[in-house]
Amino acid sequence: MSSIRFLRSFVAVARSGSFSAASERVALTPTAVSLQMRALEDDLGCTLFDRTGKIVSLNERGHRMLPKAEALLQMYETLRNDDEGQQEVIGSISVGAVATSMSLLARAVLDLRASHPKLRIHLGINYSGDLSMRVKERELDAALAVKSAHRIPAGTSWTPLYTEPLVFVANRRSAGGRDTEALLRERLFLRPARNTHTGALIERFMRRRRLACNEFLEMNSMRTMIELVQQDVGVTIVPLQRTATWEKDRSLLIRHFDDPKAHRSIGLFENDARSHLTSVVRRRLLQELGEPPGA
Repeated sequence: MSSIRFLRSFVAVARSGSFSAASERVALTPTAVSLQMRALEDDLGCTLFDRTGKIVSLNERGHRMLPKAEALLQMYETLRNDDEGQQEVIGSISVGAVATSMSLLARAVLDLRASHPKLRIHLGINYSGDLSMRVKERELDAALAVKSAHRIPAGTSWTPLYTEPLVFVANRRSAGGRDTEALLRERLFLRPARNTHTGALIERFMRRRRLACNEFLEMNSMRTMIELVQQDVGVTIVPLQRTATWEKDRSLLIRHFDDPKAHRSIGLFENDARSHLTSVVRRRLLQELGEPPGA
């Protein structure tokens, strides 16, 4: 009989449209996901996908199976969280977050404390790279953090929650009508530290777009960078945070890039061995963001 892991992979492929994208959600290689889907189809005695090169799409049978698979996965999560027939979730977990996502996580935890009073959730804040490594090393049970370019390690799952577009930010008064390239060459460039996931992402983006700067200053706080731009100290490229009000600030010039890859992905890393508890946090975050639990 096909395992729950096969059904999780099936839902991930159905929602993302490719084995490669699904592999990031279930912490497997694209080849392993493809083999799982072949095994699932063999077990069911029917095909579930139409395959065209690297693109896969659900066929009629696959579309009929998707809501059933999601319902079965939801029932399985309920069973894992069921303590001797009771729906109460009991235990203690530690969850970290990057600073820009802490408000989202804090709201979710406050709601969970009301609905699951016997679930103790300890919060911590750190840089994204540290958090993902701490989940891998089992120092944290879960972390709301930035997805890096590296493969998700075995034993750790990843659920994408939302994306934040990269934007160029300058002081409107001194920017004049000059283009982004000129301002990067002429002004001090305030950049996120390149040893962080966000800093490395922006570095790769600038190389791909061949954006050059002369003088730069690295720092870890995006809030400080924006404050320095407001004071006309320099310019920056940063992710436009979900809760940011920069676009309403008349002192700031915000420019979006015409590039679908110019964004960072924020999601939840979970230690698979603790997912029977951290899944409660994951579902609450999805609800906060208006996404169905199976998405």
